[in-house]
Amino acid sequence: MKPTITSGKHFANHCKMTGSRFEDVCLGDAEFDNVSLAGAKFHNINFSNAIITAENFGGVTFKHIGSAPDETGNPPPQKPVLFTEADFNSSKFENVNLTNVEINNCNIEGLKIDGIPVSDLISEYRQKNG
Repeated sequence: MKPTITSGKHFANHCKMTGSRFEDVCLGDAEFDNVSLAGAKFHNINFSNAIITAENFGGVTFKHIGSAPDETGNPPPQKPVLFTEADFNSSKFENVNLTNVEINNCNIEGLKIDGIPVSDLISEYRQKNG
């Protein structure tokens, strides 16, 4: 497929771009409103400081999240991420670095860490520590 969009600002309204491909494209400061990305694939994307609101992430997979390795081969520390008013019902987090993560005012019914119900751990902690 030959490129059909030139550099510069563009405004797309009421258009269908199903099956389009974007390679080596800078969309910094772009705005997306009422956009369907159902079935879209994202690879090697920099979402630093992006704000994503009113989204439906059902069935989405996030993998290899974090900063790319620097010249020494080590990734710099990841900037903190905020999840608010999110529904992670029945979701799984595997091989995730949760160092210094805080979970506040959350429904943890059925939440398990390494197969252990977190509510049991909290109850036990409260019994020991008053």
